Amino acid sequence: MKNLLGFLCTILCISCTTHEETSSKKATTTFTKTKFYTHPYRATDAPFKYKLDYFFENGKPHRWIELDSNRKVITEYIYEYDTNWKHIGARYREDGELNYNLEKVSYKNKTTKITEWLDSLGNPYYRMTDFLNAKGETYRAEFKGDKLHGYDSTFYTVQGFPKRIFFTNTKGKVFNDRSFVYDSITDQNEWIVRKKIMNDTIQEVQIKEIYTADDYKTVAGVFYEGIISTSQWSENTFSFTGNEQTMFVSRTEDWSNQFGVLHLKQNGIFSTSIPIPALDTIYNGAISPSGTKILYSKKKDSIEQVYLIRKEAAIWSQPTLFTGSSTINGGYFYWLTEQEVYFYTNAQNGNIVQGKLIGNELTIIDSLATLNTTSGTEFSPYVDREKRFIIFTRYLASDVAQQGFFISYNTGTYDAPIWSNPKKIKALPYGWNAFIINDGTQFLYTNGDDIMSVPIQSLLLFDKK
Repeated sequence: MKNLLGFLCTILCISCTTHEETSSKKATTTFTKTKFYTHPYRATDAPFKYKLDYFFENGKPHRWIELDSNRKVITEYIYEYDTNWKHIGARYREDGELNYNLEKVSYKNKTTKITEWLDSLGNPYYRMTDFLNAKGETYRAEFKGDKLHGYDSTFYTVQGFPKRIFFTNTKGKVFNDRSFVYDSITDQNEWIVRKKIMNDTIQEVQIKEIYTADDYKTVAGVFYEGIISTSQWSENTFSFTGNEQTMFVSRTEDWSNQFGVLHLKQNGIFSTSIPIPALDTIYNGAISPSGTKILYSKKKDSIEQVYLIRKEAAIWSQPTLFTGSSTINGGYFYWLTEQEVYFYTNAQNGNIVQGKLIGNELTIIDSLATLNTTSGTEFSPYVDREKRFIIFTRYLASDVAQQGFFISYNTGTYDAPIWSNPKKIKALPYGWNAFIINDGTQFLYTNGDDIMSVPIQSLLLFDKK
């Protein structure tokens, strides 16, 4: 709480909204990323801090996240709204905190907003009162705990950007007086580059990236940075339900003991992760198209035991162990349908197979011999919904040419596929867990740390077969 109050008093939290002209309409910002540099700034310098702002599809702020130079979360703030999209509070946490703290927002009138920080019993212990101008922007903020601590004053440019902010205590002494100079403003009246000045000296250069596409990837290709691709954990496997409204992710600091979480899409954006307690020490897993089943594996004595859990009346069932009954070991699952599953087995150093799930019985129905090698490891398959192709990862330690993503095309039919000899997708680096979403336009994979995204057209998958 101390850090957050300091942040509120010293750094203006801007929910950056930007627009681009598209057929006389303006596109809504999906997220922004601001990089903070010390001055003097050079193009080769690394930022000392990052700030991410995410927005719902209606343009309302969803959350902001501050990251340090190593992309570790410093502060995270998640907005809460009522049914009419009025801001009524937030959940927030700071570095080292596992649980979220609570904030309550109310309005005394159209020009007075009250923010209260709540203790574990829901009682307010600190209050900030914002006095708003005709545009709904704060021009004065009052801070009060057991007594009045002082005020923030904010002045704006003609474009509506913060120009000067300073804190005044009850004795009239001014602290943290800072101003901003805007060096780059877009045609849509959004700032891109600004300088922070204190004591007539430039302290920081802040450069903002603005995104309006619905792929939620940064310039570097990181998918949902800070939300799904986290710095604290490594994202190893992920999958989506058929409607792409639920995402399952396994995260880890220990590859043999990962934990599974769900991300639910709300108002066009994936939100906070929801842990599944039964999946706290797994190896990897995947959710079914309906979202009612999860296949996963756990390592025991270097063997991947296969389990299934089902969701019934919003409750996840006790696991069913397949290894003992069907003698199947494996992992890195992909559900084509609720019954047709593709996955890795430990045969021949690692092969991909096609399986069939009926009730609580999992069987292998095709060894997919064309895809597999005797000395290499093939794993983590993705099968096109129309069975036009299979993409998977191959790793052969002695041959770099046999390391990476490979694609095999179906020269037969959906019901009687004939898989071609696999070819390496040279446009991709080494990784695994291929997955295509967003109406077939977005290719995702993990590099072992983050979930990465590239446009599907850049892979030229259908130029040559």
